Amino acid sequence: MIYDFVIVGGGSTGAVLAARLSENSDTSVLLLEAGPIEPDADADRLGAVDFSHTGRDWGFQARTTGDATAPYPQGRTLGGGSAVNGGVALRGMPSDYDAWASPNWSWEAMAPCFRRLEDDPLGGNLHGTGGPIPIRRAAKDDLVAPQQQLLDAAQDTGLSWVDDHNDGASEGIGPSPQNVVDGVRVSTAMAYLRPADGRPNLRIIGGAHAHHVVIERDRATAVAYSPNGSGLEQVRGRHILVCAGALNSPALLMRSGIGPVRDLEAVGIRSVVHLPGVGANLMEHVGAFIFVVPPEGAVTTEMVQHQLLIRYSSPASPVTNDMQIGMMNHWDLSQNEPLAEVCGSELIWGICAGIQVPRSRGRLRVLSPDPDHPPVIDLNLLDSPDDIAQLTAGLRLCYRLATHEALAERFERVAVLDEGAFADGDDSALAEYARQFSFPWYHASGTCRMGPDPDAGDVVDDFGRVHGIDRLSVFDASILPMIPRANTNLTCIAVGERAAEMLK
Repeated sequence: MIYDFVIVGGGSTGAVLAARLSENSDTSVLLLEAGPIEPDADADRLGAVDFSHTGRDWGFQARTTGDATAPYPQGRTLGGGSAVNGGVALRGMPSDYDAWASPNWSWEAMAPCFRRLEDDPLGGNLHGTGGPIPIRRAAKDDLVAPQQQLLDAAQDTGLSWVDDHNDGASEGIGPSPQNVVDGVRVSTAMAYLRPADGRPNLRIIGGAHAHHVVIERDRATAVAYSPNGSGLEQVRGRHILVCAGALNSPALLMRSGIGPVRDLEAVGIRSVVHLPGVGANLMEHVGAFIFVVPPEGAVTTEMVQHQLLIRYSSPASPVTNDMQIGMMNHWDLSQNEPLAEVCGSELIWGICAGIQVPRSRGRLRVLSPDPDHPPVIDLNLLDSPDDIAQLTAGLRLCYRLATHEALAERFERVAVLDEGAFADGDDSALAEYARQFSFPWYHASGTCRMGPDPDAGDVVDDFGRVHGIDRLSVFDASILPMIPRANTNLTCIAVGERAAEMLK
């Protein structure tokens, strides 16, 4: 059988495409998902800190800063990142999408996609109602005590209250929009694919790890995949859609002979088309916590982790809302012995600052045509001096909030750092702390960048079509020319909605 569409990857974008394209009963769709496709109620519940679940994660390692490496969780399950993330349903700023420099992806084109995917009680002209993804916010009267204390501290430092962080303009502190209902993150598998279950024109295969795309005379004709780790099979399609995420999509293209010719030939992969931008331009949000040790008995784990989000503009920034801050009400380190030892306590809380417009860029490479050989991921976090300066300034604001009198009953001491690190005019200790304790937000983007010029590093055009190969497209976070000033999941779902419009 030749399917109309073969989709590789059932994550935040691929699941949306599979559901939307199969709405036409005359269109045959095959979705290949490397991970399990069966529901897992325990794993769907939003974990406290660790969003990665055994059996639902790729197990990747990444270089973060300097020579340091760390686990880099990525969803390997139906729903992808939307099934393992923190459940934040935040839009980017409208100018983020306008900066992608294509009318196909401008805010004017993307806004209807966000509204279509949403079920947001705020409604009105800005928000959708009745869509697949529930958007929920904590009411101001329902804030738990630590979050109310954070609000008091933030407002005392000059931050304004924000009713709606998704209105495209607000700056300040307000409820974090989340696609979480009764403690369960609502993934694209739940919201899009479950309602489509039973359509005769939609087939989903789990445990299907894509090996490479078959290319004949500069045209994609099939996908070779390994069913449950055994052997190799091919499925043919009139249009191949790669939606495997910002790490696996470029890796799949490279294994198919699409990428930097020298890099491919060096690892025994025959080059089909030279696209130097495949795997390049890797963007990632990066943050760091101020860890706080509380007085004994002052912190309990019997409450929600967080409810409020701060979006603000760093000093001298040319754009608004290029920083985020959030507070974790409690953090049980009993299973994290290294951090517990550093902090001197198994129970802490913390306030985190995160850069939303990173200047640093990383890269991804493959070392083998074998898909079981993981890619080399170099995040290159904080390589830019501007990123270091911005994060240290953010940590200073976190410190001001953590030590504010509104949070005094929860405060005994700051872990790791002493007060001297926050002395005016000297960022050296904070900069070193940022390098050592910063972490990625697992929002990898940009590794198959969209744009018109393949020689300049662009991989797909503004219809998602891979330069130089017919009937092969990429739709996921990898095509984003610039990372949005927001957690990326909602944008990836909107990309799926927009891509479906263009493909129907």
